[in-house]
Amino acid sequence: MNKIITIVLIAIFFSCSDSNSQSNKNSVSTANTGLRAYGKRIVNSSNQTVLLKGVNLGQWLVMEGFMSGSNGNMSQSDMKRKLYTSGKTREQIETYFEQYRANFITKADIDFIASKGFNCIRVPLHYELFLTRTQREKRLDVIYANGSAKEMAYTAYKNNLKAWVDNNSLATSSDVDGFKIIDNLVSWCKSNNIYIILDMHVVPGTVGDQGVITDEMMVDFEYGGRDYFKDSKNREALYRIWDKISERYANENTICMYDLINEPHNKPSGTLVDLSSSEMTTLKNSYNTIINSIRANNDNTLILLEGGDYGNDYLSSGVSIYPSNFDNPSNLVFNLHRYRADNSKAAINSDTDNLVLLGSAVSFSNTHNVPLFCGETGLDKDYTRLTENLKNMSELGFGWALWSLKSHTDRNNPSYDSNRFPLDVGGNDIWDDLAQWENGTLFNNIKFENCALNPMPAFWVAIDPVK
Repeated sequence: MNKIITIVLIAIFFSCSDSNSQSNKNSVSTANTGLRAYGKRIVNSSNQTVLLKGVNLGQWLVMEGFMSGSNGNMSQSDMKRKLYTSGKTREQIETYFEQYRANFITKADIDFIASKGFNCIRVPLHYELFLTRTQREKRLDVIYANGSAKEMAYTAYKNNLKAWVDNNSLATSSDVDGFKIIDNLVSWCKSNNIYIILDMHVVPGTVGDQGVITDEMMVDFEYGGRDYFKDSKNREALYRIWDKISERYANENTICMYDLINEPHNKPSGTLVDLSSSEMTTLKNSYNTIINSIRANNDNTLILLEGGDYGNDYLSSGVSIYPSNFDNPSNLVFNLHRYRADNSKAAINSDTDNLVLLGSAVSFSNTHNVPLFCGETGLDKDYTRLTENLKNMSELGFGWALWSLKSHTDRNNPSYDSNRFPLDVGGNDIWDDLAQWENGTLFNNIKFENCALNPMPAFWVAIDPVK
């Protein structure tokens, strides 16, 4: 019976969305063209404003425990350790993750997003996807080690990162998973007139304390959290990976924006602390280095910058991240992440360079004459508030991307906060249930055709990108 209801809902949904989808495509263009920043707007090659409205593909290439239905603090590395402790070999675990990546997002998911009228996707990437299998083994040495051996493995791994940069063997192979995944996405999105935003969600060394977001390998050691700021080897590795991504996709208009570093933050013991002046300076200098490298490749792709406080704060500890701080200030877009925030268009933070409130965002955009894009928003069961949030950002000219397309819900747990995502993974299975990895049920349930639509009509009204 549940399967019949799901099929009927899908049929109704696609029928209702066809006209919306066509309207959205006609209002932008019939084919993806190179986008650029023009004052506070993002425009196409015909100087038409393009308001990007899309969906994140979270929980695909970077797993986060809060989207698993249980064990909310479990990171991707934690999941690998759990499998390893259960007796699985490294080879088995890597094969599991390959199966997961192959099934969680397919062309059917992209077709679905396009059918609803969205014109972009944001793709959270893990930097390890740009390592060869042999290089990734060095990272696994850290994940699976314990005690002092873990510290030794991490030091050796960072030395390897530096060596791979120096001998030009980092992100140079077309056979790495990252490039194969992006190539497939380009093909699927191009046929649907959907733009792609590449988001480096996990960077070497990490830029925050929340391991479930950053996939930090050394949480319990002095390196834990923000070692990106402490060790230049991590930074040089990220610089090289972005340089190679840019070299490969400089002329691919389907990829419209590079989100260089996701959600820099410092939140020890649950209390928010702004990035230090040293960390802000390092973040600003990192952006400048990566921007210059990308532009040296004759790559004019839009570049999305994120400040401190999970991507929202552009003046912290006396250090600013403004367009004027960069050698190449053109085609820059500034980020905000909004979850269940005040929706008033006039609301202003006491820290006016923190853009989480819309009034502060408007002021920043006007002052610096730059476009803004909300890289993450949603996760809200208050559909009235969600509707107002997306409507107000759209009216202000801020593009946005929902977090996220699909999630694993533990239907056996009545306290789990469901119905916040468009799609729910099929069955009662949660991603940290070892049996579901072992028997393959998980890899089947995550496929688009086995996911259930959010059953709440008000949700679909709220997220409609063409209303």
